[in-house]
Amino acid sequence: MLELSSIAKCFKKNCVINDISLSLPKGLHLLTGPNGAGKTTLLRILAGIIAPTTGQVSLNGIFLTNASVRFKAHMGYLPQKFGVYPEMTAQKFLRYFAELKGIPASIATQKVEEVMDIAKITSFHNKALGDWTKGMRQKIGIAQALLNDPDLLLMDEPLSGLDPEERHYFCKLFSQLSSKRIVLLSTHIISELTALADSIMLLHKAKLRFKGPIPVMMDTARGFVWRAILSEGEWNDKKNQFIISNLRAENGLYEVRIISDVRPEITGVCSVEPTLEDAYIYLVSQGDSE
Repeated sequence: MLELSSIAKCFKKNCVINDISLSLPKGLHLLTGPNGAGKTTLLRILAGIIAPTTGQVSLNGIFLTNASVRFKAHMGYLPQKFGVYPEMTAQKFLRYFAELKGIPASIATQKVEEVMDIAKITSFHNKALGDWTKGMRQKIGIAQALLNDPDLLLMDEPLSGLDPEERHYFCKLFSQLSSKRIVLLSTHIISELTALADSIMLLHKAKLRFKGPIPVMMDTARGFVWRAILSEGEWNDKKNQFIISNLRAENGLYEVRIISDVRPEITGVCSVEPTLEDAYIYLVSQGDSE
């Protein structure tokens, strides 16, 4: 169990995240929110890269501040910007990380082979990392996070740079890994993970706006999502009056989904079932109105 108690991170008078408390059991959990919401800061705190201004973090009873070495031994982390040593091959790079993680030399070679196979980089393991594409480097970043078979897997935008087939594979992989550990992904690509995730968290303006199952998050917007079909003239006249969660233009008509607490004064408007995107826009708009 990952436990966060009253976590805040402030720089002078500006708090990047503020008073976040939650418990995460094993499973696949998504962390999302607008740019600048504090997602990367929160993951960096959980990974022990930076210390919180206030609050505590524990994993299965091990407190990060009191036993950081023990905590990190059970944690794997992929940062948003993952750097490599361009002159190294994948094998040398992963052997180096295995040594940093304290993996005994007697099993390091086997672990490196295992994670290269899992991340699908075995076929180009002898190619210098400086010649790898962004997507290939992302795969070796995922591989190094798995080397120590962590109880807590933290990944910041792990699907970035991957093509659709690769994203599909790694989404399934993260789901499989989550059966035995806590997998926390910070990502903007939530649609592909919707059916696989156990919970989703939404950060906005330093605060945790939602934490729970995806269907429950969608329900928060029930009764506040409207659909209308507008002419081009009507769209140009009203587009700045409403919060729009989705827009589709076809044959001179605009089909729009509107987020509103009250029924919009538009002819033919009707209430519709909320999508995850609708709920995201609704919760962000509620935070913006504070």
